[in-house]
Amino acid sequence: MAVVSLGASVLVTGAGGFLGRHLVDVLGRDFSARAFDVQGESVIKGSVTDRAALESAMEGVTGLVIGHMAPNRDGIYDDPAVPFDINVKGAALCLQVAAELGVKRVVLISSTTVVGRDLAARRFLSRDLPPSPHGLYALTKTLQEVIARYYHEEHGMEVAMLRPAYVVSGEDLVDKYGNRKPGADWQAIDPRDIAEAASAALLLDGLGCEPFYLVAGPEAEAHADIAYTMERLGWQPRYRFDEFPRQDSQTVPGEETRSGESSGGFYRLNPKRVGNQ
Repeated sequence: MAVVSLGASVLVTGAGGFLGRHLVDVLGRDFSARAFDVQGESVIKGSVTDRAALESAMEGVTGLVIGHMAPNRDGIYDDPAVPFDINVKGAALCLQVAAELGVKRVVLISSTTVVGRDLAARRFLSRDLPPSPHGLYALTKTLQEVIARYYHEEHGMEVAMLRPAYVVSGEDLVDKYGNRKPGADWQAIDPRDIAEAASAALLLDGLGCEPFYLVAGPEAEAHADIAYTMERLGWQPRYRFDEFPRQDSQTVPGEETRSGESSGGFYRLNPKRVGNQ
């Protein structure tokens, strides 16, 4: 078992982002959270595509949280070059360096878009659904999970693949782009609750390579298997969004279109949509 001890050093990639900052803040309560990103305050500056930078940042850590993603700028997700370089190659390089340095416990921030076509069909999100990505962003998240499973099988890494949907503040429904949503549906999840799940996964006994859905909006239990997440991780989301107007789900996680503008509801299936970590 590769349980990370309380107080141990944990590297967080993408630490300068909307979700990443919350990951560092929450993980810093129980661990020595080491922030890594290309930009941001109080972070180790470096790219996930730079082996030397990763080797230096990961020296001496016992846990790794992969939370980076290619930036949501116009045109980035029209072509695979940048998303594959950062999301896919970056994750693979993180895992390779971790394997070489003996890091065995990994938390991967994935996405419900891994099963995006099942979302579009309004199927219940069970843990045994095969991948069904739609669009380049979803494809990169799916490939991250495939790579993580490879490192589990080949190098014995214990990996928790966390699958949040729409990351938004449980206090005011503001997302990473500063957009305030008019209401919430079942796909909503506060970044601090994602971070709490990451912390629990680092401490979990007997972890293999497992997906965990993270959604906490109204009636989330009826749409995704968060019961397993709650039982396995001992996780209880603090923010359930019950006080906000209920918004009809548009079948897919609340992710932004290329322009960053709302497309109605909690967003429609769009092959050019990207995550809002």
